Amino acid sequence: MKQIRGSRFSVLHQTGLTLVELIVSIAISLTIMSGVVQVLVVSKSNFVTERELATLQENARFALKFMSDEIRLAGYNGCSSRPYQVAKDIKGHTGYWYLNDPGLQGYEYDAGTSTFPTDFRSDVRANTDAVVVRRGKPANLRMTAHSMSGGTAGTITVSAAHSYQRGQVFLIAKSDCAQLGMFQMSGPANASNAATTIEHKTGVTAVPGNGTVNLHGSYSYNAAGTITGTSAATAYPITSLLMEMVSEAFYVGNSTTDSTVPALFRERMLVNAATYTPYTAAEELVQGIENMQVLYGYDADNNGLADRYMKANDSTFATATNWNNVVSVRLTVRMRSIYPVYNKAMSYGTFEGISGTSGSDAYMRQTLSTTIMMRNN
Repeated sequence: MKQIRGSRFSVLHQTGLTLVELIVSIAISLTIMSGVVQVLVVSKSNFVTERELATLQENARFALKFMSDEIRLAGYNGCSSRPYQVAKDIKGHTGYWYLNDPGLQGYEYDAGTSTFPTDFRSDVRANTDAVVVRRGKPANLRMTAHSMSGGTAGTITVSAAHSYQRGQVFLIAKSDCAQLGMFQMSGPANASNAATTIEHKTGVTAVPGNGTVNLHGSYSYNAAGTITGTSAATAYPITSLLMEMVSEAFYVGNSTTDSTVPALFRERMLVNAATYTPYTAAEELVQGIENMQVLYGYDADNNGLADRYMKANDSTFATATNWNNVVSVRLTVRMRSIYPVYNKAMSYGTFEGISGTSGSDAYMRQTLSTTIMMRNN
């Protein structure tokens, strides 16, 4: 060090560091940086874990709430009890899962995917079930007249303009629940979305089309147009309820944005406005649902309570009308995080009798379950 003279104060200048000082400085710096990096790594790990846990729980909450609301409404037809007579006027409706009975129906993977509707069977993940909901949805149109005579036979007049197109499937229920009808809108063309009538005639371009202009009685038509039962040309009173028919299936598949991520899908009925034909399309609802298992509470003695829970492939359901005796649904899902979380393999046990995963993929998983009471089945 050198001292500058001639000043009241002396200034010392650093001329360098010894090797020992340099080594000590580097060691201290490395120790501090190591601690900082460790804090960052732990913070990042905690952030990812908390983010994935929050996403997993939110996705589970949405999936269970959405499906519960829809399943609870299965079989809704505007009545508190099953109608005395049902007129199924659409030709060959049994050939379409989305036009068929009953209001609730399940598909069990154990029975093989060949039992699933062809529209989505190839998209279902292994060992996962599917459930179908069919119901009415009020069209919010008040009937002012129903003509079943003369040149206007098969015409429902409503109080306001609507946007429904040819091919739309409707249900109509008398207010006393004595009669329910199912038909396909055959007209008018309604290109301007301003029609105030809904027609249910035959011999027009709607596919598969109506078997007859009648909507009363207890009957159905096959694809060839042969009737089983008896129809009647009776008009519905203006107090009747007009409803869209809603058909949707819930199943687990692979996400359309990332095939490695499982997701919950809904396959639902739509109408092709150009060909007047109902069809179905899949929409991805939420990611992270890895598996779904469904059990159905069957009421054997008609007291409104489930006597036992069974799978969809139980021999009881070989008779399709027995689905009407399902009074509750037990829905169980296994959730999986979107991204890996853990730095080691996590062991998961069996899920609803299905062998567990080794957990070597480091994903977070949780199992959630809910029981849904049926209102209309």
